[in-house]
Amino acid sequence: MQSFTTSTSSRRLLPIERWTLAALLAIFLLRLTVAGLAPLSSDEAYYWQWTRPLQLSYFDHPPMVALWIWPGIHLLGDTTLGVRLAAILGSMATTLVIWDATRIAFASRPAGAVTALWLNAALLFSASGVVMTPDAPLLLCWAVALWAVIRLVNGGGVRFLYVLGLALGLGAISKYTIALILPGIAATVLLYPQLRRWLLSIHLWLAALLALACTTPVLLWNSRNHWASFAKQLNHAFATDIPDPAKNLLTFVGSQIGLLTPLLFVFALWGMGWALLAGWRRNRPEWFLLGATSLPILIFFTLHTQSGVVQSHWSGPAYLGGLMAAVGGILHSPRRRFSGWFRAAPLLGGAIVLVVYFQAATALLPLPPAIDALKRLGGWDTLASAVQTERQAHPGSFLFTQKHEATGPVSFHLPDHPPVFLEGHIRPSYYSAAEVLSLKGRNGIFITRARDDGARDLEGYFTRVTLLRRVELRWGKQPADSYNLYLAEDYRGGLFVFGPGYDGDRDAP
Repeated sequence: MQSFTTSTSSRRLLPIERWTLAALLAIFLLRLTVAGLAPLSSDEAYYWQWTRPLQLSYFDHPPMVALWIWPGIHLLGDTTLGVRLAAILGSMATTLVIWDATRIAFASRPAGAVTALWLNAALLFSASGVVMTPDAPLLLCWAVALWAVIRLVNGGGVRFLYVLGLALGLGAISKYTIALILPGIAATVLLYPQLRRWLLSIHLWLAALLALACTTPVLLWNSRNHWASFAKQLNHAFATDIPDPAKNLLTFVGSQIGLLTPLLFVFALWGMGWALLAGWRRNRPEWFLLGATSLPILIFFTLHTQSGVVQSHWSGPAYLGGLMAAVGGILHSPRRRFSGWFRAAPLLGGAIVLVVYFQAATALLPLPPAIDALKRLGGWDTLASAVQTERQAHPGSFLFTQKHEATGPVSFHLPDHPPVFLEGHIRPSYYSAAEVLSLKGRNGIFITRARDDGARDLEGYFTRVTLLRRVELRWGKQPADSYNLYLAEDYRGGLFVFGPGYDGDRDAP
């Protein structure tokens, strides 16, 4: 490993920096390839619908994911690469921001370059570098927020307060998880005198107003829709419907190890703890910041597994600080601890990422469906083809389903991208109240997952419901899922919502 004390001022690239830049170029080209070949997930196709048309915000998430998708599909069309283009570019931007933030925090150019490599060897971040979800813009905003505070610590000047405010504000319209970075930043500012002086600056409060101004679209949408999005997220936060808390905890921990890759996960945990202790003992607020914005968040989600469902990727932003601290802490140590494992961690992580990318693009590995999470990518074009056949056999029929998973993929793969109407307590953005009210008296094609068949729930809403066919979805040569298609005749009303907010007005008979 190169010396920690390598100058940060020389403009000549170090060998590790040249290798890192070459690796990032290769990663960028690889992600472009994988993004073009791998089918869209149901969530990605669902977010794609949000661009038809763009809204101030949405029930499930703030609007940034749709804003990121919009330029790509207008440049490349309604294609998988078009949907994912901004995620690929965003992941590269996040990498460069983390690279520079680590370089400054540890006064080490090698530390910055190595952290960039480690970040892209983590499966969680490599996935967000291809798959378009709200996590892609969230990670970039989180990284910029860390970078801005680190620059403030190192005498960067008042402009970085505004960079911080902008990052937090744009993060708030990316994903509400950005709120979890605030306690760590606040603790760092309050505990270190060199940062407390900013509390008396008018610029801090102007930066806070800038952040608040960025959230205007979300606030306006919620005020017009009975605060539905906020209510949904609060329900997530305070849910208590966990039948087996111990199993939920083990599942979450196992998913963290798998998604970060094992060695990187261990090093990230070590880095979180090291940053808190070393940052406090050595009066290094930039180090303390990395621990304060990572370890408490991971602890929070771990504890939350005892009261509610926690998706494995929710804790992803915490590992930004953890990986930065791990690399910087180990390179900072004169004893060069764990040098063998240190070199092995990104190699193992990178190998796992390559296998996952290969499977996502080809589905050639004969993995059992029970352990192949990528099977959820398979078969949506088959389902859409079957739906199109039934549309042609039953002209004028509208499409509907009881869960959102099929809405995006079916619409995406059909040539005219029709809306797939959704049962439930809120009307999605991709069809209008007028379209809902025009459905009465028409026939519908009901798309329902076979193992959660909801055809019996249609009684009273239609004069007759008849099974048309079962569609088997496949991922490579393996079964992925199965769906039933029904013909529901003469819609009477009462099944769909056309009003805003939770439990909006229904199209009553």
